[in-house]
Amino acid sequence: MNGKLKAVVLLALMYGFGAASGIAWQTYQNHHWFPSHVAFAEHRIQRLKRQLRLSPAQEQTLRDIFKKAHERANEINEEVGWDLSEIHRDSVQAIRQVLTPDQLRIFEKMHRRYHLRHKQWLDDDEEPPAAPVKAGL
Repeated sequence: MNGKLKAVVLLALMYGFGAASGIAWQTYQNHHWFPSHVAFAEHRIQRLKRQLRLSPAQEQTLRDIFKKAHERANEINEEVGWDLSEIHRDSVQAIRQVLTPDQLRIFEKMHRRYHLRHKQWLDDDEEPPAAPVKAGL
């Protein structure tokens, strides 16, 4: 293999690894490691249909069961989310009571930066913090 061909192959491999790592990173950032409920439920229904030879009525009943289970799981997740928001709010308030004014100023900056990075974890009564304005730009 000549030098140019080796370089092209190496470049193609590096591009492939870069693209794959980019996709993996985006998936990680978006928290979509697991398939959606619909795809997961459909996969399970098809497997049960194949192995148990379900009738169309049984298949529809299973769809209804999975749908109801998903709705219940969403309700529980929402309740837990509210509880976690309340715990976070109470903890932050308790921390504020312990700190000196200088520490509180630093803590508020840290807390604001945290919420800028994790916007999906804002409480309903909490406004997204304003981004710091850089002077002289």
